[in-house]
Amino acid sequence: MHFDSPEGSPGGTLRIFGRNLQLPGATARVRLIAQGTTTAYEATIDPSRSDAYKLSLKLPTTLKAGTVYNVLVTNGLGGGLGEKQVELPLTAISSGDDYFQLGVGWAAKLDFYRNVYNVKTDPRLSVKAVGNGQANDQAAIQQAIDRAAADGGGVVYLPAGTYKLLYTYFEYLRMRNRVVIQGAGKDQTIIKYGYETQVSHLGIYWPEVVRQAGLADLSFLNVDETGSEMLSSSRGKGTEIFLQRVRLDLKKSDWLWLAGSDKLVIANTDLSQGVDSKFRYLGPLQLNECSNFVIRDNTFNYAVDGLNLNDTHEGIFENNRVYRDGSARYPSTVVNHVLIVNFARNLAVVNNEFRVLNGPAQNSNDGETIISEGGGGDRVDEETGTVSGATATTLQDQSKNWGAFRRQPVVAIVSGKGMGQWRRITSRSGSTLQLDRAWDVIPGSGSNYAVFNWSAQNWLIQNNRMEGNHRGITIYHASTSQMAIVNNTLLNSGSIDLTPIQQESNGRQQFNPIYNNQIIGNSVSNTNGSNGVFIGVHSVQHAQTRTFGTSVIGLEVRGNTVRALTPNTPAVVDAEFPEGFLNYLEYHQLAFFEDEQIPAILGSIFENNRAVNCANGIYLNSGSYNTLVCNLTLENSLKLMKDDVLERVTHASVGTTSCAKVTSTPPVNKPPQPPASTGMTGQVGVPFSATLAVFTDPDGGTLTYGLSALPVGLNFAPSSRVITGTPTGAGTFILTYSATDDQGATGSVSLTLTISPAPAPAVTGNFEGFLDKLECGSIRGWVWDRNKPNASFTVEFYLETGTPTITTVIGRAEANIYRTDLKDAGKGNGVHAYNFAPPSTLPNGAMVQARILGSTYLLKGSPKAYVCATARKARESAEEEAELIVRLLGNPVTNNLVEIEVSGVEGQPLQLQLSDGQGRMISEHQLERAGVVDRQRFSVSNQVTGLLWLRVSTPTQYKALKVLKTD
Repeated sequence: MHFDSPEGSPGGTLRIFGRNLQLPGATARVRLIAQGTTTAYEATIDPSRSDAYKLSLKLPTTLKAGTVYNVLVTNGLGGGLGEKQVELPLTAISSGDDYFQLGVGWAAKLDFYRNVYNVKTDPRLSVKAVGNGQANDQAAIQQAIDRAAADGGGVVYLPAGTYKLLYTYFEYLRMRNRVVIQGAGKDQTIIKYGYETQVSHLGIYWPEVVRQAGLADLSFLNVDETGSEMLSSSRGKGTEIFLQRVRLDLKKSDWLWLAGSDKLVIANTDLSQGVDSKFRYLGPLQLNECSNFVIRDNTFNYAVDGLNLNDTHEGIFENNRVYRDGSARYPSTVVNHVLIVNFARNLAVVNNEFRVLNGPAQNSNDGETIISEGGGGDRVDEETGTVSGATATTLQDQSKNWGAFRRQPVVAIVSGKGMGQWRRITSRSGSTLQLDRAWDVIPGSGSNYAVFNWSAQNWLIQNNRMEGNHRGITIYHASTSQMAIVNNTLLNSGSIDLTPIQQESNGRQQFNPIYNNQIIGNSVSNTNGSNGVFIGVHSVQHAQTRTFGTSVIGLEVRGNTVRALTPNTPAVVDAEFPEGFLNYLEYHQLAFFEDEQIPAILGSIFENNRAVNCANGIYLNSGSYNTLVCNLTLENSLKLMKDDVLERVTHASVGTTSCAKVTSTPPVNKPPQPPASTGMTGQVGVPFSATLAVFTDPDGGTLTYGLSALPVGLNFAPSSRVITGTPTGAGTFILTYSATDDQGATGSVSLTLTISPAPAPAVTGNFEGFLDKLECGSIRGWVWDRNKPNASFTVEFYLETGTPTITTVIGRAEANIYRTDLKDAGKGNGVHAYNFAPPSTLPNGAMVQARILGSTYLLKGSPKAYVCATARKARESAEEEAELIVRLLGNPVTNNLVEIEVSGVEGQPLQLQLSDGQGRMISEHQLERAGVVDRQRFSVSNQVTGLLWLRVSTPTQYKALKVLKTD
């Protein structure tokens, strides 16, 4: 099991990925226990957003920042023995806003967003940017980055415009710690580079290891059409870094390189790349060795190689659109894949679309959509041997003299006593392996073992749609454990292919097993004959007459559909394979097979599958042992099973069990299934673009899309499912999105599109203003512009609540009331005061903020609590209500503790909240019934010096006190 973020805040959200997490008839639970303690805190699971492979939950509000928690999960079955600890712990951090909408726990650390440097106007910057596409703005932007970093962090804001970069030295822009470059939108703020192709340059450099930095709401475009080898796009690595709502056009340059980064988010970003022939035909994305990453809601358009995620762990790749350009041409020696993932652990690949556009693509024994191949030709740390002896935590082989290893390999017992167990090797020397935990059954002398690195461990590949690639999900000569391949649709995109191997490689015995994997609810279809399709495993024994060990244990294949072409097309991988379900030994004959009764494949389950147009439903042979074939539905398929006998072997499969199969029936066409309904937002006068998610056709047919009720100014392209245009009117529109398959069945779903009015014109100035009084029926203050002393402005009042922050506007008022004191103080003509009548629904104690409409200027005093005494509930008794009394026991605070004494409200519910000077919650206490006198303490050890706010309230009274922390 693994998280989507290694850190979380009290009351924040978190996802856990694994297997068998939420099952029918049981209630899952998640407990957090601080390391070194026994106190458990219960998380709240959202069942509607959880399933067998994912739990969505809310963390307890009582977590303490800086504390590391072990996380224990149970699906509600198995009692105390059914609870399992997540592999890595969770660290609690202080609550805060997710200002850049990254959707991960660590985003709260990016707390510098209020310090904004406008590159065109900020008086702190000696060099200003122009943004007209002609002037060189490199110096201005870099100066702002450096200044923000020197000031402890900030946002370098680039208003709408085109910013040209020219520079004498190498990198055009160098990122700094705690700096985000943010534009007005990726269609409005454009940065261009690549004009100087005769001198080595780099677009963006992320110095190792830059911290808490990112790009947001802009385009970063390479203008070089020649593919100059002197020009690279982006390079470096960092921690807690991100790209959010960015467009990157690499042209023919090399990839976006952020390899080795930890806590990385790339979201809502468009990345395109052509054929980069001068960069060894490298693909668009290099994220090898990254950890704790989320790649979400992006569009990748590329031509060669693929997206590289080798050596990664704790990663999420979700809701992306990955388009390979089928019209691209390159030398036949170039190897191309799509998602390339070797030696990865704890990975979720969910809800993505992988397609070939302008196809068919050029393929040369490649074209896998998702591939893991154990390092290819570099078989890292791989060895085999025979056990000489073993203890509880060691294994010996007297024929070996081991030295250091390159990665973190495991050893598996593959035949003999102890077969099926594996352990991680912690060290090795001489003839002995030291192991991470004890054997369940100590291996016996003479047992065979294999040493290898897991190429794919603890993966979830779920709800992806693949179309047009030569091959599908390919686990090729790669050791694999705990992989779940669930509810994917492959249309003319190859097979779901597991291929473990036994062979001699470079003078050493190679053995790569696969243990405890699932293939559930998938559909593979061949409708155009480009390549045949199958689902299953074919274990390769290459040019060796004896089976060294069992390479497949515990494969589950349930609820899948294979739709073949009539007549059947061979499925081409390294050789040709039949269309159907596979579970057999692929013996490459050197001499006749020597049968020693060692299973090649053991204990596979094939249940509730469907074979359409197949010559045979499932294929077995002499290497298949203890296979269960249950309820295999045949549609226009000739035979249930083909069970071959290897030459000079006396038996076919061993221990095969069949239960009643479903009677063969003609296929019933099912309508396309819609994606989840999601809302879209746009704005009047702002160019709009959105790609709608694909429908899933249960029968693997070709779909035609439609969309109705679009507002004026927007158009829909059915072939690409893209909405484009510029909306002209505001409102909420209910759209009908439909898909029709090639047999005429239609599915549809309603989508909501909200178009907001055109934004108020940007307002800038040398402002001064205050949020003064907040009383029943009246919020008062004043604001003016020193540069325009007689101008009046509109003030907007709003609330910020929740995590991530939700902004709710409660109203606006014109600051056009005359006050003598303002006139006498030299505030222009004195017509600068406002008096706003708040809505009656504004709750007592709400923290109100005020800003000049259309600007980033926040009035001084914001946020401030709204106090309305008449909002108290009238007592039926005429007796006068006792007064709430709050007394601070020490102010400024001492020993990092805020101590208070509350009295006067005995028996009433009591709420105490401590927040920082920006209104962000630090801690909250609640008492169901107050005593005569209550004493409470708040720890502020993690807070910086400065002003804090203490708010104490009952249902009818409210008190707010300023608290000063000085050390």
